Amino acid sequence: MKQAKNEYNNKIGEHLRVLRKKSKLTQSNLADQLNVSFQQIQKFENGQNRIFAHQLLQLCELNNWNLNEFKASESSVSDLNMQDG
Repeated sequence: MKQAKNEYNNKIGEHLRVLRKKSKLTQSNLADQLNVSFQQIQKFENGQNRIFAHQLLQLCELNNWNLNEFKASESSVSDLNMQDG
């Protein structure tokens, strides 16, 4: 079960990174929005730490991101990366 949790953390973190870059935001920008350090954003993005639901909701509201996008499958995350390229 631990591996599955890490998979979700990785997918959510990767998606967070893609949305942040598409929005032309820095890790420091997101950190300021959540009142955390930019290192914490790095840990979210690389799947090292789990982002809390209220933090994810806050980022979506502040940046006009669709929360449903975070339910994306692995293939959807790959599609976003290809669009970013």
